Amino acid sequence: MRKVWTSHWLMTTGAIATVCVALLLLYLDTAASIAAIWWRSETFTHGMLILPISGYMVWTRRRKLQQLLPKPRPIAILIALLLSAGWLLARIADVLVVEQLLLIAMIPVVVWGVCGDRVFRVLLFPLLYLFFAVPFGEALIPPLQDFTAAFAVKSLQLSGIPVYWEGRYITIPSGNFLVAEACSGLRYLIASVALGTLYAYLNYHSYWRRVAFIAASVIVPVIANGIRAYAIIMLAHLSDMKLATGVDHIIYGWIFFGVVILLLFWLGSFWRESERPSREFSWPRQLTSTPTFSSPLPKRLGITIIMLTAAAGAGPVSGILLKGQELGAECRVSMPGGQSAWVGPSTPTDIWEPDYQQADHIVRRLYSLPNRHNSTVQLLVIHYQQERQGAELISSQNRLYDDRTWLRVEENHRVFPLGDNRFQVHETVMRSTDTLRVVWHWYDIAGQLTVSPIKAKLLEAWAHLVNQGGGSTLIAVAADSREPEEARTLLLKFLDEMPTVFSSGSMLTCQRRHKADGFIFPK
Repeated sequence: MRKVWTSHWLMTTGAIATVCVALLLLYLDTAASIAAIWWRSETFTHGMLILPISGYMVWTRRRKLQQLLPKPRPIAILIALLLSAGWLLARIADVLVVEQLLLIAMIPVVVWGVCGDRVFRVLLFPLLYLFFAVPFGEALIPPLQDFTAAFAVKSLQLSGIPVYWEGRYITIPSGNFLVAEACSGLRYLIASVALGTLYAYLNYHSYWRRVAFIAASVIVPVIANGIRAYAIIMLAHLSDMKLATGVDHIIYGWIFFGVVILLLFWLGSFWRESERPSREFSWPRQLTSTPTFSSPLPKRLGITIIMLTAAAGAGPVSGILLKGQELGAECRVSMPGGQSAWVGPSTPTDIWEPDYQQADHIVRRLYSLPNRHNSTVQLLVIHYQQERQGAELISSQNRLYDDRTWLRVEENHRVFPLGDNRFQVHETVMRSTDTLRVVWHWYDIAGQLTVSPIKAKLLEAWAHLVNQGGGSTLIAVAADSREPEEARTLLLKFLDEMPTVFSSGSMLTCQRRHKADGFIFPK
C-alpha cells in the first residue's frame, strides 16, 4: 500500500514539474523579467525568498497530503487557456506586471488540474503566497509620498515648527526636505504585508483574526513611515542639519522599520491561537483496496499534462503568429497653425525636457496672443508608432518634466465645458526657481481620447488586435503665470479657439504600411 501511494505521488509530482518546466520555457521572457527586477531593485529583493518559503510550507503539509490521493481536474485546462489569453492581451498592451501576475496564476491552476480539489485546498495558501513574488506596487508610490509629506508637515506644525509645504517639498527654518520616491515607504509596506500575511496564517486559525492582522500590517507601516519622515526632519533640525541628511537617514529608517515590525508581531502574539490537534496518519481507504495500478491515473495524468501545456502555451504561440502580421502606419506629427487670434507655431526656448524613453516623436511648439503680456501657451506632442517593452507611452519610468528643474506642486483631474461637450484633462502644477507652470495632458490612442492610463492601455491592446494604425500619443498644453487660475483661464481659451488640438488624430499624418517579417500576406 505504501508503494502504491508513493508511486501515485511520484507520478503526480513529475506531472506538476513537467508542466511547470514547460511554463518556464514558454514564458521565459516574463519569468526572466521577474528575476531581473528582484536582482536590480531593493524594493523587490524579498521576491527571491518567496519560492523557498512557499516550498517549505508545502513540505510542512506532507502529513495531510499523505492522506489524500491526486485526482486530475480537466476543468483547469479551460482556466489555463483563459489565463494564457489574458497574458497575450497584456503582452500586446505591454503591461509587464499583468503578464507576471498571470504567469504566477498559472502555477496554482496547474496544481489544481493535476491534483484535484482536495489537494488544492490543502496547498491553497502556499500557492497564493507565490503572488508576493511578483514585483508590483509602484503605482502606490505617488499617493504614499503625498501621505508621508502631509503627515510630516502636520506633525511639524503640532511641534510648533514653522513649515512651508509645496507638493512633496518641505521647508523649515533649518533647511529643505524632499519626500522622494525612496521615502514613500513602499519597500516597508510590501515587506510588512508579505511578513504579516505569513505570520497571520501561521499563528491564527479564525479568518477575522487573520484579516485583522493583515490589515494592521498594511496600516502600521504607512503610519510608521510618516512618523519616520517626521523624526528624520526633527533630528536634522535639532542637530543643525548634521544628522539624518545623507545616507544615514536610510539606515535610521530600516532600524526604525525593524523595531516597528517586531512590535507589531509582539502585539499580535497576545491573540495567538493554539495549534489545532492533527489527526493520526492513516493510509487512504482507496489504497487499502487497491494493491496494484488498476486506476487510470497514469493515463489521466498524461492527458492532463498535454492539455494543460497546450492551453498554457496558446498565448505565446499566438503572440508569435501575430508578431509576423503587424499592420500599422508610418506617422509624422504636424503641429496646427495659429487660429483665431493665436500666432504660431514657433520654437520655444525655455527648458521643459519631458523624459519619454525611446519615443518616435517629441515635438513642442509655442503659440501666443499678440499685444498681450504673459499670454503664451506651449503645445507638446509625444508619439509612439509601435510600442514594445521599454518603449511605451504609459510607463512608470516616463516623466512629463525634469524633477531636477521643476517641483511638482499638485496633480489632479479637471473637467470643463468645451463647446457643446465636457472635456477632461490631467492637470499638473509645477514650479521652477522663477516660473509657475500649469500643464494639462491627455492621451489619443488610435483616435480615442482619455486621461486614464488604464483605459489607454486597454485601447492600445484593442488597436493592436484589430490592426488599427496610428500609434499612441500624449498631448499636453502648458501655460505660465503667477497664479494657477490665470494659467487655467488661458489654457481654456487656447483649447476653445484651437479645436484641432483636441480633435483625435488631427496632428498625425499617417501612411499605411505592411510588415510581414519574412512572410507574404495580402495587403
